[in-house]
This record gives sequence, C-alpha cells and structure tokens, in this order.
Amino acid sequence: MVRVTGNFASESALHPAAREALLAAFDQGWADPKKISQSASKAAILRNQAVENIAEKLGLPATSIEVLGEPSLGHFLSITGLFTDRSPFAYAAIDKGKVRAIARAHTAHVIELPANKVGAILNLEEIPEHSVLSLQLANGETGVIQSALEIPTSVRVAVDATTSGARLPLPHHWNTALFDSLSWNGPSGLAIMAIKNRSEFSYPLPRIAPISSPGSYSLPLLIASSIALDNFTSEDLGLREYAIAQLLTIDGVEVVAPNTASLPHLISIVAAGVSGEATVRELASLGFDVDSGSACSAEDLQPSHVLAAMGYETDGHIRFTLHSGTTREDISALINTLRGTLQKLRR
Repeated sequence: MVRVTGNFASESALHPAAREALLAAFDQGWADPKKISQSASKAAILRNQAVENIAEKLGLPATSIEVLGEPSLGHFLSITGLFTDRSPFAYAAIDKGKVRAIARAHTAHVIELPANKVGAILNLEEIPEHSVLSLQLANGETGVIQSALEIPTSVRVAVDATTSGARLPLPHHWNTALFDSLSWNGPSGLAIMAIKNRSEFSYPLPRIAPISSPGSYSLPLLIASSIALDNFTSEDLGLREYAIAQLLTIDGVEVVAPNTASLPHLISIVAAGVSGEATVRELASLGFDVDSGSACSAEDLQPSHVLAAMGYETDGHIRFTLHSGTTREDISALINTLRGTLQKLRR
C-alpha cells in the first residue's frame, strides 16, 4: 500500500489530547449520569463540565445545549422541531442531501432557494412569513460563507454549523443551531444542538416525557469532543489563498468561487477533460488523499449537486481540505503532483 504523504481529504486524525482524554474517559465516564450512585455522580460532573466548556467555546448558554449521539439525526431534529402546523419550509439548492430529504417529506409549502456562481443564496425576500428556514452557515464543499443575509424576523432559522463549527459565530437571528464534533477535530458520532428558545421548539419524535432530544450519546465521546475544542485553532487563511493561486496556474483548472469569503480550509476545483474519480484514484496511488463528488454522499462519488446549483460542471470535481499542520511545502507537492496527474489522464 502506498504511504500517504499528503492528506487533503476531509477526514483527519483525532486530536492527540482528545484521544488521550477519550481513553481516560472510558475508565471514568462509563456510568449513567442520570442515575443515583457515586459512579453516576462522577459521570454527571464530567458531563456538566464538558457541556459548559463546549457552550463557552461556541458562545452559547449551557442551558441551550442538547448532546446528540447521531449527528445525521440532528438535521431532522433542529429543523422539524421548529415546525408548527403547516409551516412553510425554505432551504437552499446547495443544502445537504439530508435537508433536501426533509423538504421532500414536508407536507406544507416548500421553497427551494437558488444560489449564484459565488455561492450566495438568492430570493430570500420570497420566503413567506412564519416559515422555517434551513441556513447552512458555510458550505461543506466550497467553504463559501453566507453573510449579511436579510431574513424576515418572523422566520424561524435552523442554522447548520456542522462545517463551520467554532470558526464562525452564529448569526444574530437563529432559533436552533447544529454543530458536529468533527468540525473541531473531535471524535465522530457526536453532535451539539443548541435551542435558543425552548418554548418555540417541540421534539418532533414520539415521546412520553417533555424532552428536546433522545438523550442517548457516549459520555466519553462528549468529554473527548470538549478537549478537542479546547485545543482547536482555525486554519491559516493565507494557506488557502496560496493554494488557490497555485491551482490557478494549472491548465484547465477552475477554482470554485475563489474570491468569495470562505472557510480557510476548504477548496473545490473543476478540472476539465478528466474524471474526478479517476483523478482521486491516481493521486491516491501517488500518496495524496483528496475527495471528489458530493460531500454528503461521497462514498459512491455522486456528482455534486452544490456545484450544479452554482452553475459549474460536475465532471472533474476535486475537493481539498487543508488541515492543521498543512504547510506551503505540502501544498506545493500536491500541486505539482496534480499537474502531472491531469496531464497523464488527458492523454
């Protein structure tokens, strides 16, 4: 097997401090914090400390936090928990597949908002009053940030911050917000849902008790996520700019929304005359891991609905993720290898 010399894929290793905390937490945080026992009391203290730390780092009150053991379920809960009878639902054409699935199942009025070539969501003025809006704070494929949006105050906003994580503050107007531990190099399998006003939220799944989330999650994962967030620092925007400048020197490469305000670690390109899948496989054989296709269905390399909605070609789509520790030398090595790979595949 070829040794990976450059990881530019979306996945990265768990932060070392979080890994150490995770192993310790399995020894100390195994009890159910809701029960009455010495072990349960210790687990409850660990849980409360982790929640309070995560809330502080994200700029949220700890009382707004719900911990979810299934991140994908978070999209459903954070959106449909805001629905009232016959609430219209608005979402963007560049939203995740999970959000589009909610739209297809919604029985009331649904509006799909288009996006332009730089990833900005359009036609917000067409959202009916008292709608629920799914707002992806930053796109997981292009990194494009949605900013300065004028959203009617009557609209309930479910913010998807699963990609931006701690890199961006929440907008002034929000009702629920969803975060993924992976966005700050924490463990997979853990999400954080924030509810701004619980009187405006109703748990959408069958229940007996008045709850806002299932309450089933791994306490060790929560503790490790808190430690990872403690140690998280955002990536260097200058590296992204350097990478884009280098990518633009390659013939037949178009960078998606290169001059738009974006997260510092995500870049998408379209390389003419090649298959994205073939490019990924060739680069992997040379020790460089990258991604292709839609970020929400990457396992079968489905074409990116995000790029299609923005007006780009989807053939030859490659996604790069710049991780903490990535250097200019790493980027230069990738660019040189990519240039040779594209020349080879176009012969």
